[in-house]
Order: sequence, then structure tokens, then C-alpha cells
Amino acid sequence: MDPMIGKMIDSYKILEVLGRGGMGVVYRATDTTLDRDVALKMMDVLIASDPNFLKRFQSEAKALAKLQNPNIVGIFALRQTEFGVCIAMEFVNGKTLADLLKQSVLLPVPRVVRIFKQLLTALDHAHKGGVIHRDIKPGNVMLAEGDVVKVTDFGLAKIQKTNVSTVTMGTAGTLYYMSPEQIRGLGQVDARGDIYSAGMALYECLTGRVPFKAEDSDFAVAQMIVEGRIPPPEKLNASIPKELAKIVVKSIDKDPAKRYQTAAEMVTALERFEQTLKGGDYRMTDAPTMIGPAVGPLVKPKSAATPANAKLYGIIAAAIVVLIVTYFVARPYVFPEEGKLTVEIIPDNGSVYIDDAPVKTPVRDVAVPAGKRKVIAIWGRTRVDTSVTVTGGQPFLLSLREPKGIVRQPAGTETAEKSNPPPMATETKKEEEKPSVPATVHAAEVEITLEAVPDGEVSVDDGPFTNAKDGHKVMVRPGTRRVVFRNGGMTKSDVLEVKPGVADGRKCWFRAPVNVACRPGWAYIVIDGVTTELTTPNAVPLTAGKHTISVEKKGYAASPPRYIVNIDVPRLTKPDAIPAPFELIKK
Repeated sequence: MDPMIGKMIDSYKILEVLGRGGMGVVYRATDTTLDRDVALKMMDVLIASDPNFLKRFQSEAKALAKLQNPNIVGIFALRQTEFGVCIAMEFVNGKTLADLLKQSVLLPVPRVVRIFKQLLTALDHAHKGGVIHRDIKPGNVMLAEGDVVKVTDFGLAKIQKTNVSTVTMGTAGTLYYMSPEQIRGLGQVDARGDIYSAGMALYECLTGRVPFKAEDSDFAVAQMIVEGRIPPPEKLNASIPKELAKIVVKSIDKDPAKRYQTAAEMVTALERFEQTLKGGDYRMTDAPTMIGPAVGPLVKPKSAATPANAKLYGIIAAAIVVLIVTYFVARPYVFPEEGKLTVEIIPDNGSVYIDDAPVKTPVRDVAVPAGKRKVIAIWGRTRVDTSVTVTGGQPFLLSLREPKGIVRQPAGTETAEKSNPPPMATETKKEEEKPSVPATVHAAEVEITLEAVPDGEVSVDDGPFTNAKDGHKVMVRPGTRRVVFRNGGMTKSDVLEVKPGVADGRKCWFRAPVNVACRPGWAYIVIDGVTTELTTPNAVPLTAGKHTISVEKKGYAASPPRYIVNIDVPRLTKPDAIPAPFELIKK
């Protein structure tokens, strides 16, 4: 028996364990003040003390704490107790959408539409608040009494990968619902990624399956999502209404620009379809053609859920608690919100504007919000525009020099110039047009090039991650700079010694090539049991982990029958190609 059972934590009496995980324990408790059940999450102290977790979380937590929507699991209170940090949240006595799918029953179309309208409404609310879920799947969609949707685990996918050097994306089936851009590790995964995931969950509800084979490897699933063709849902179940099938197909288009651009737009499409239903219990055929992971044959609906289903809530909802708790615990010392900016101007008789606001000169250790700041220096008719990235809690020195070769404003008119907001960097009179002058940036900064191959993101000195595909140029101060490359769940860090005036950089490889060849003739290349359209000889780039390589040609057998290769990436140098030669033997 858990030693916490029966104990009082503030006004909460612990009743039972709902779930345990790597992030802590979730209990069902009674709020003795308001006489209601709550889910009480006690966060693991090791998780809370992990600086990498805290840094990743800080960028998400504030927005997550503000999510207030009837279709999003609610947060009641945060407590610092003698037993550690805990948070009380809404207790949902229900089941998940994944639970319904496990019953092997196709739900009536009107019910499916009602569920997904609520899910998308919750996503729309979160997206408007700047929060992307990143892990929408049936297991994160809870259904309370009356089919009221409660979405859990906002931001969890991003937070969980903080300390993971390699990741199996198919864990708990998450890979099935990932958008192509998320699998490829692109930096700009936005609200349309959530729309794709919701569309794939809708696909599963209408067909009883996701469109992948149960024996497919993660590589094969990822390849199909990124490069293959997802069969339209009516191919798996011909009884799906055509208009509803079109909504699904649009929501899971490989190109984000061709999907619904907002969750609200998809809700509108579902509402239009809903108007076409003639009432009654519109039910699809219970025997669709299915190609996805086996969940058993479709049968008649089962009886009400067992009490154990209620406990599943705690397991699913646990991680969102960590996000809110860590924000309040870490906010005072993780990523300070202000930095100090000093601007040196030469000559020193000019004026300075920071973010278009005049600043008294000389500018020494001015407190400014962390992040990208616009700085303008004006000397009469000449000016320099630039921007700098200020890190919270750190000083930044910027040196700006008046451009040469440009006629200055006559004496006596400069005072009026300083009192007005910064002019636009264009002149209206033809006789006053001058060649553009590059902005002078931090005198000691050096341009370095950072590149992730084939794509990915990069962070310098724990700053924000930016896209590093095809090379990313960034201005940094000389000295020891910490560089972190990221591609999906894989990360690699390095220390770069930047010398004054010396351009440098780093290139991080997230795949390694395997040279597949055979003789005599050619053959199709088979990766992890999936026959590709590639033929030998060919250099196949593969992600980290173990892969099975073989070849296939009608009438021939290969010797050896297969190679098992272990790809050790990412690395900061170009990985050597791994040979995989085969001999073809006629049968």
C-alpha cells in the first residue's frame, strides 16, 4: 500500500493511486474544503531539479497555465507542501477515445463529428494562446459523461524529449499521428501539425484503423507519412460519407499549406457536413476493409466502462501537471526576463532609439526585455539600423559608428530631429537619395555558420532554436560558445571557440549513408523489411539506430541475405558510408 494513502496534503486527503510514471505519482484525492474529488499530482523532485527540463519548459509553461477552456483539463491549485510540490487538477471520471477504439466498434458518424468538433475547438483556443499541443492522439482525448471532450498533455511531446539523444517515435503509437514536418524535424511545426494529428485520429475513428500495417517498423511508418501515399479513408471503409472523407483527406495533406489553416476552419467544415445528416443514428458498416495495426475484428458495442478506466485518467493527465508546477517553481531563476544593453555610438553626439523609443545618452546598462531588440543610432541626416539578441541576465555591448560618405544635416537642425520618433530608412526627395549603408553591428561579433544535415535546428548558448537547414549564419561574440543541434528527438551539443575576426562554424549530421550494391546487375533495396523504389547501387541515408538492409530481385537470392547496420548519429563530422554489398545468385 502506498504510504501516502490517507494522508492530508493541505486540504486534500489522499484516497488512492491513479497512476505512476517517470514524472511522478497521480492520486485521487478529496478536497475537504469544497467536498469534491481531484487528481493530485506529486512531481518527482529529480524531474523538477533537472535544468534541461526546466529550460525547455520555461518557454511553454506560462501559456499553458493560462489555458482555460471547457474542453481542456482544468487546473485548480498549486501547493508547496512538506511532501514536495503538488498540483490539484480536474478529475475526469471517464475514458479516452483510445479506449473506445479498443472496443473494436465503429462509432456513429454524428457522435464522431460531435467529439471532433470539441477537440478542434479546444485546439483553436490553445493555438490562439500560442500553444501547440504536438501530441494529439486518441489517448490524449478524454471523454467525460455525455461525451464531453477533455484534452490532456499540452506541450508534453516537446518537454519529454529534452534529455533524449535518440528516440523511437513510435512509442505508444505517437508516430502514427505525427505530421510529416514533425517527423522530418523541421523547426516550424505550427498549429497545422496539430490539425494533421487530429485528422489522423478522425481517420482512425471512421475506419477502425490507422493506415499502417501492424508489422511495420518505425522507419516504414515514417517513410509512408513523409514520402508515401496515405490511402483515402473510403478505401478502408466504403460506407464513410464522401464529404466527411474529403475533410479527413484535406486535414492530413502532406503539404501544410493545403490543409485547414486553423482548427476553427476545420470545425466549420464539420458543421457544414453535419447539416447534411438527415437525423437518426447514422451508423457506418461494421465490416470495413482494414490494413492497419490489428485491434481485433469489429464487434457490437460493449457495455459500460469498468472502474479501471477512471484510473487511466491519472496516467494520461500526469504530465501536464509537471508543466504548470515547474513554471511556478522555476520562474524566479530560469531564463531571467531582462538583460542589460549598453550602446556605444561614434561620434557620441548622436541619438539612440531602442525598439523605436528614444533613450537618454550615454546608454549604459539599460534594462531591456530578453530577445531580439531593434536599435537605431541617428546623427543628423545619417542613421544606422540594426538588431541584437539580448540574453536574460547578461550584459550586451553594442558599438555603432556613423557611416562615412553621407552628407550630414546642417548644424542647428539636429535638436528637432532628436525629438521625433525614428524616421523610416527611406528618403522622398530624389536629390537626397544615397546608397544604402550596411548597419554596423556589435564591434566584437563574428559571423559563424551552423548547419544541420539534412535538416534540423540549432541553439547557441541556450538561446531559442532556429532552423539550421542549408546553413544558418549568426553573429556571436568571441569566446566559448555552446552549440546544440536538434532534429526531432535527437540532440548533439558541442563547444565552439570563436576567435575575433575569424569566421567559423559547425555542421552536424543527423543521418549516415549506407552504400548498398550488388552484382551482377541491379536489385531493389529493402529497408527494415520495406521494399523501396530505390535500386542498387545507391547511398541510402538512414537515421540513428539499427536497420536491416537487404535486396530483392525476381528469380534471384541474395548472399548474404541481409545486413544489420547500426547508425551512430548525430555527429559533428560527416559520417563515413557503411558498405552493404550483396551477391545475386540465380535460383
